[in-house]
Amino acid sequence: MMMADIIGAINASSIIAIVTHINPDGDAIGSSLALMHAIKNKGKEVQVYCQDDIPQTFDFLAGVKNIRKPELIQNTKYDLVIALDCSDMDRMGSCNTIFNRSERSANIDHHISNTRYAQINIVDGKAAATGEIIFELIKKLINFKDKNIARALYTSIVSDTGRFAFSNTTSRTHRVVAELLDWGADQVEISNQLFKNYSLEWVQLLGYAINSLETFHHGRIAVISITLDMMESAGADERHIEGIIQYAKDIKDIELAILLREVNPQTTKASLRSSSIIDVSSMAMEFGGGGHKRAAGCTLNTPLIEAKKSLLGAAINYL
Repeated sequence: MMMADIIGAINASSIIAIVTHINPDGDAIGSSLALMHAIKNKGKEVQVYCQDDIPQTFDFLAGVKNIRKPELIQNTKYDLVIALDCSDMDRMGSCNTIFNRSERSANIDHHISNTRYAQINIVDGKAAATGEIIFELIKKLINFKDKNIARALYTSIVSDTGRFAFSNTTSRTHRVVAELLDWGADQVEISNQLFKNYSLEWVQLLGYAINSLETFHHGRIAVISITLDMMESAGADERHIEGIIQYAKDIKDIELAILLREVNPQTTKASLRSSSIIDVSSMAMEFGGGGHKRAAGCTLNTPLIEAKKSLLGAAINYL
Protein backbone atom coordinates (compact mmCIF):
# COMPACT_ATOMS: atom_id res chain seq x y z
CA MET A 1 0.00 0.00 0.00
CA MET A 2 1.08 3.57 -0.69
CA MET A 3 0.75 6.62 1.55
CA ALA A 4 -1.96 7.84 -0.85
CA ASP A 5 -4.22 5.00 0.32
CA ILE A 6 -4.31 6.11 3.94
CA ILE A 7 -4.64 9.77 2.94
CA GLY A 8 -7.60 8.88 0.75
CA ALA A 9 -9.18 6.89 3.56
CA ILE A 10 -8.77 9.76 6.04
CA ASN A 11 -10.21 12.29 3.58
CA ALA A 12 -13.19 10.02 2.88
CA SER A 13 -14.00 9.50 6.59
CA SER A 14 -15.94 11.70 9.00
CA ILE A 15 -15.32 9.89 12.29
CA ILE A 16 -11.97 8.19 12.90
CA ALA A 17 -10.46 6.14 15.72
CA ILE A 18 -6.75 5.75 16.46
CA VAL A 19 -5.69 2.77 18.58
CA THR A 20 -2.28 1.90 19.93
CA HIS A 21 -0.69 -0.92 21.85
CA ILE A 22 -0.92 -2.15 25.41
CA ASN A 23 1.59 -0.74 27.91
CA PRO A 24 2.11 2.32 25.68
CA ASP A 25 5.57 3.82 25.22
CA GLY A 26 6.75 7.15 23.84
CA ASP A 27 6.40 6.08 20.22
CA ALA A 28 2.87 4.76 20.71
CA ILE A 29 1.69 7.88 22.53
CA GLY A 30 3.62 10.45 20.50
CA SER A 31 2.65 9.11 17.09
CA SER A 32 -1.00 8.70 18.13
CA LEU A 33 -1.30 12.25 19.47
CA ALA A 34 0.49 13.74 16.47
CA LEU A 35 -1.87 12.01 14.02
CA MET A 36 -4.86 12.99 16.17
CA HIS A 37 -3.89 16.68 15.97
CA ALA A 38 -3.39 16.47 12.21
CA ILE A 39 -6.75 14.78 11.60
CA LYS A 40 -8.51 17.32 13.84
CA ASN A 41 -6.92 20.09 11.81
CA LYS A 42 -8.71 18.67 8.77
CA GLY A 43 -12.05 19.12 10.54
CA LYS A 44 -12.60 15.42 11.24
CA GLU A 45 -13.89 13.87 14.45
CA VAL A 46 -11.13 11.68 15.92
CA GLN A 47 -10.56 9.76 19.15
CA VAL A 48 -7.45 7.96 20.46
CA TYR A 49 -7.83 4.71 22.41
CA CYS A 50 -5.44 2.66 24.51
CA GLN A 51 -6.22 -0.30 26.76
CA ASP A 52 -3.81 0.74 29.53
CA ASP A 53 -3.11 3.84 31.57
CA ILE A 54 -0.80 6.43 30.05
CA PRO A 55 2.38 6.97 32.13
CA GLN A 56 2.46 10.35 33.87
CA THR A 57 5.77 11.05 32.13
CA PHE A 58 3.77 12.04 29.04
CA ASP A 59 1.36 14.44 30.77
CA PHE A 60 3.15 17.40 29.15
CA LEU A 61 1.90 16.43 25.67
CA ALA A 62 -1.19 18.27 24.41
CA GLY A 63 -4.22 16.01 24.17
CA VAL A 64 -2.87 13.16 26.29
CA LYS A 65 -5.70 13.47 28.82
CA ASN A 66 -8.21 12.83 26.03
CA ILE A 67 -6.93 9.32 25.33
CA ARG A 68 -9.72 6.92 26.27
CA LYS A 69 -9.96 3.29 27.23
CA PRO A 70 -11.94 1.11 24.79
CA GLU A 71 -14.73 0.36 27.28
CA LEU A 72 -15.75 4.03 26.97
CA ILE A 73 -16.53 3.70 23.26
CA GLN A 74 -20.32 3.62 23.91
CA ASN A 75 -21.08 1.65 20.74
CA THR A 76 -19.68 4.29 18.38
CA LYS A 77 -18.96 2.85 14.94
CA TYR A 78 -16.07 4.54 13.18
CA ASP A 79 -15.63 5.10 9.44
CA LEU A 80 -11.93 4.37 9.80
CA VAL A 81 -9.71 2.91 12.52
CA ILE A 82 -5.94 3.37 12.37
CA ALA A 83 -3.70 1.12 14.47
CA LEU A 84 -0.31 2.66 15.30
CA ASP A 85 2.83 0.84 16.42
CA CYS A 86 0.99 -2.51 16.68
CA SER A 87 2.81 -5.41 15.04
CA ASP A 88 -0.28 -7.62 15.28
CA MET A 89 -3.86 -7.39 16.54
CA ASP A 90 -3.02 -8.93 19.92
CA ARG A 91 -0.85 -5.88 20.69
CA MET A 92 -4.01 -3.75 20.74
CA GLY A 93 -5.43 -5.68 23.67
CA SER A 94 -9.10 -4.86 24.16
CA CYS A 95 -8.87 -2.09 21.52
CA ASN A 96 -9.26 -4.80 18.88
CA THR A 97 -13.03 -4.57 19.43
CA ILE A 98 -12.90 -1.05 17.96
CA PHE A 99 -10.70 -2.27 15.14
CA ASN A 100 -12.99 -5.15 14.22
CA ARG A 101 -16.18 -3.14 13.90
CA SER A 102 -14.97 -0.17 11.88
CA GLU A 103 -15.85 0.27 8.22
CA ARG A 104 -12.20 0.51 7.11
CA SER A 105 -8.95 -0.35 8.85
CA ALA A 106 -5.36 0.81 8.54
CA ASN A 107 -2.12 -0.36 10.13
CA ILE A 108 0.90 1.97 10.38
CA ASP A 109 3.99 0.47 11.97
CA HIS A 110 7.78 0.07 11.84
CA HIS A 111 8.17 -3.45 13.26
CA ILE A 112 9.60 -5.97 10.80
CA SER A 113 7.44 -8.66 12.43
CA ASN A 114 4.21 -6.84 11.46
CA THR A 115 1.54 -9.28 10.19
CA ARG A 116 -0.20 -6.84 7.76
CA TYR A 117 -3.59 -7.43 9.38
CA ALA A 118 -5.50 -4.37 8.08
CA GLN A 119 -7.09 -3.37 4.78
CA ILE A 120 -4.43 -0.65 4.41
CA ASN A 121 -0.93 -1.53 5.65
CA ILE A 122 1.85 1.06 5.80
CA VAL A 123 4.82 -0.82 7.30
CA ASP A 124 8.37 0.49 7.08
CA GLY A 125 10.91 -1.67 8.91
CA LYS A 126 13.65 0.85 8.19
CA ALA A 127 11.93 3.64 10.11
CA ALA A 128 13.41 4.27 13.55
CA ALA A 129 9.94 4.80 15.02
CA THR A 130 6.32 4.79 13.91
CA GLY A 131 6.60 8.53 14.49
CA GLU A 132 8.93 8.80 11.47
CA ILE A 133 6.22 7.33 9.24
CA ILE A 134 3.54 9.56 10.79
CA PHE A 135 5.77 12.59 10.11
CA GLU A 136 5.76 11.78 6.38
CA LEU A 137 2.01 11.18 6.45
CA ILE A 138 1.26 14.45 8.23
CA LYS A 139 3.39 16.46 5.78
CA LYS A 140 1.14 15.17 2.99
CA LEU A 141 -2.05 15.52 5.02
CA ILE A 142 -1.84 19.15 6.18
CA ASN A 143 0.08 22.09 4.76
CA PHE A 144 1.20 23.93 7.89
CA LYS A 145 3.55 23.37 10.84
CA ASP A 146 2.10 22.66 14.26
CA LYS A 147 4.02 22.87 17.56
CA ASN A 148 1.88 20.23 19.32
CA ILE A 149 2.51 17.80 16.47
CA ALA A 150 6.23 18.58 16.58
CA ARG A 151 6.44 17.91 20.33
CA ALA A 152 4.53 14.63 20.03
CA LEU A 153 6.63 13.35 17.12
CA TYR A 154 9.91 14.38 18.76
CA THR A 155 8.79 12.41 21.83
CA SER A 156 8.01 9.42 19.64
CA ILE A 157 11.38 9.38 17.92
CA VAL A 158 13.65 10.29 20.84
CA SER A 159 11.99 7.53 22.89
CA ASP A 160 12.30 4.73 20.34
CA THR A 161 15.90 5.60 19.42
CA GLY A 162 17.15 5.70 23.00
CA ARG A 163 17.94 9.42 22.67
CA PHE A 164 19.35 8.76 19.18
CA ALA A 165 21.83 6.18 20.53
CA PHE A 166 20.26 2.95 19.17
CA SER A 167 21.34 1.40 15.88
CA ASN A 168 17.91 2.15 14.34
CA THR A 169 18.88 5.86 14.26
CA THR A 170 19.67 6.91 10.69
CA SER A 171 20.43 10.07 8.73
CA ARG A 172 16.72 10.10 7.87
CA THR A 173 15.95 10.19 11.60
CA HIS A 174 18.10 13.27 12.09
CA ARG A 175 16.57 15.00 9.06
CA VAL A 176 13.09 14.41 10.44
CA VAL A 177 14.09 15.66 13.88
CA ALA A 178 15.70 18.77 12.37
CA GLU A 179 12.37 19.65 10.77
CA LEU A 180 10.52 19.01 14.04
CA LEU A 181 12.82 21.50 15.76
CA ASP A 182 11.94 24.01 13.03
CA TRP A 183 8.27 23.28 13.73
CA GLY A 184 8.70 24.29 17.37
CA ALA A 185 9.75 21.18 19.31
CA ASP A 186 11.96 22.16 22.27
CA GLN A 187 14.46 19.33 22.71
CA VAL A 188 15.63 20.53 26.15
CA GLU A 189 12.09 20.70 27.56
CA ILE A 190 11.10 17.33 26.10
CA SER A 191 14.29 15.60 27.27
CA ASN A 192 13.82 16.98 30.77
CA GLN A 193 10.23 15.72 30.85
CA LEU A 194 11.12 12.26 29.55
CA PHE A 195 14.51 11.48 31.03
CA LYS A 196 15.02 13.68 34.10
CA ASN A 197 11.68 13.21 35.76
CA TYR A 198 11.92 9.80 37.43
CA SER A 199 9.49 8.79 40.15
CA LEU A 200 10.64 7.42 43.50
CA GLU A 201 8.98 4.11 42.61
CA TRP A 202 11.08 3.82 39.44
CA VAL A 203 14.32 4.50 41.33
CA GLN A 204 13.45 1.97 44.04
CA LEU A 205 12.57 -0.66 41.45
CA LEU A 206 15.83 0.06 39.61
CA GLY A 207 17.71 -0.75 42.83
CA TYR A 208 16.00 -4.13 43.14
CA ALA A 209 16.57 -4.80 39.44
CA ILE A 210 20.29 -4.09 39.55
CA ASN A 211 20.70 -6.32 42.60
CA SER A 212 19.10 -9.17 40.61
CA LEU A 213 21.49 -8.80 37.66
CA GLU A 214 23.34 -11.95 36.55
CA THR A 215 25.74 -12.56 33.67
CA PHE A 216 26.13 -15.71 31.59
CA HIS A 217 28.11 -17.15 28.70
CA HIS A 218 31.46 -15.62 29.59
CA GLY A 219 29.96 -12.22 30.36
CA ARG A 220 28.15 -11.79 27.05
CA ILE A 221 24.58 -12.14 28.35
CA ALA A 222 23.07 -10.08 31.18
CA VAL A 223 19.74 -10.95 32.82
CA ILE A 224 17.63 -8.79 35.13
CA SER A 225 14.73 -10.48 36.94
CA ILE A 226 11.89 -8.46 38.42
CA THR A 227 9.50 -10.40 40.65
CA LEU A 228 6.05 -9.53 41.95
CA ASP A 229 7.56 -9.06 45.42
CA MET A 230 10.02 -6.48 44.03
CA MET A 231 7.20 -4.58 42.32
CA GLU A 232 5.16 -4.55 45.53
CA SER A 233 8.11 -3.48 47.69
CA ALA A 234 8.87 -0.57 45.36
CA GLY A 235 5.21 0.40 45.01
CA ALA A 236 5.75 0.08 41.26
CA ASP A 237 3.59 -1.03 38.36
CA GLU A 238 4.35 -1.98 34.76
CA ARG A 239 4.89 1.65 33.76
CA HIS A 240 7.98 1.77 35.98
CA ILE A 241 9.79 -0.98 34.02
CA GLU A 242 10.61 1.47 31.20
CA GLY A 243 14.33 2.01 30.63
CA ILE A 244 15.64 -0.46 33.21
CA ILE A 245 16.89 -2.99 30.65
CA GLN A 246 19.35 -0.44 29.31
CA TYR A 247 21.40 -0.75 32.51
CA ALA A 248 22.08 -4.39 31.60
CA LYS A 249 22.73 -3.69 27.92
CA ASP A 250 25.25 -0.94 28.64
CA ILE A 251 27.64 -3.22 30.54
CA LYS A 252 30.94 -3.64 28.71
CA ASP A 253 31.07 -6.70 26.38
CA ILE A 254 27.36 -7.54 26.81
CA GLU A 255 25.85 -8.74 23.54
CA LEU A 256 22.39 -9.62 24.85
CA ALA A 257 20.37 -8.08 27.69
CA ILE A 258 17.25 -9.83 28.95
CA LEU A 259 14.75 -8.32 31.36
CA LEU A 260 12.28 -10.78 32.86
CA ARG A 261 9.15 -9.57 34.66
CA GLU A 262 6.96 -11.91 36.67
CA VAL A 263 3.36 -11.19 35.66
CA ASN A 264 2.01 -14.00 37.83
CA PRO A 265 3.53 -17.28 39.11
CA GLN A 266 2.91 -18.93 35.70
CA THR A 267 3.55 -16.04 33.29
CA THR A 268 6.73 -14.11 32.50
CA LYS A 269 7.24 -11.16 30.16
CA ALA A 270 10.65 -10.81 28.54
CA SER A 271 12.31 -7.79 26.94
CA LEU A 272 15.34 -8.45 24.74
CA ARG A 273 18.07 -6.07 23.57
CA SER A 274 21.16 -6.94 21.53
CA SER A 275 24.28 -5.03 20.57
CA SER A 276 25.39 -6.36 17.18
CA ILE A 277 25.13 -10.11 16.65
CA ILE A 278 21.81 -11.55 17.79
CA ASP A 279 18.62 -10.77 15.87
CA VAL A 280 16.33 -10.62 18.90
CA SER A 281 13.21 -10.31 16.75
CA SER A 282 13.88 -13.84 15.46
CA MET A 283 14.64 -15.02 18.96
CA ALA A 284 11.42 -13.49 20.32
CA MET A 285 9.40 -15.07 17.52
CA GLU A 286 10.50 -18.51 18.78
CA PHE A 287 8.45 -17.70 21.87
CA GLY A 288 5.47 -16.08 20.11
CA GLY A 289 6.76 -12.51 20.30
CA GLY A 290 8.44 -10.11 17.89
CA GLY A 291 9.96 -6.69 17.40
CA HIS A 292 13.17 -5.40 15.82
CA LYS A 293 16.63 -6.86 15.27
CA ARG A 294 18.03 -5.05 18.29
CA ALA A 295 14.89 -4.73 20.48
CA ALA A 296 12.09 -7.25 20.89
CA GLY A 297 9.88 -8.94 23.44
CA CYS A 298 7.74 -11.97 24.18
CA THR A 299 5.54 -13.55 26.85
CA LEU A 300 6.25 -17.04 28.16
CA ASN A 301 3.57 -19.06 29.94
CA THR A 302 6.06 -20.42 32.45
CA PRO A 303 7.42 -19.33 35.86
CA LEU A 304 10.24 -16.80 35.78
CA ILE A 305 12.99 -19.33 36.53
CA GLU A 306 11.85 -21.61 33.69
CA ALA A 307 11.53 -18.65 31.32
CA LYS A 308 15.11 -17.68 32.11
CA LYS A 309 16.35 -21.19 31.30
CA SER A 310 14.46 -21.27 28.00
CA LEU A 311 15.67 -17.87 26.84
CA LEU A 312 19.27 -18.52 27.86
CA GLY A 313 19.19 -21.78 25.91
CA ALA A 314 17.97 -19.99 22.81
CA ALA A 315 20.45 -17.13 23.26
CA ILE A 316 23.46 -19.40 23.61
CA ASN A 317 22.49 -21.12 20.35
CA TYR A 318 22.53 -17.72 18.61
CA LEU A 319 25.91 -16.82 20.08
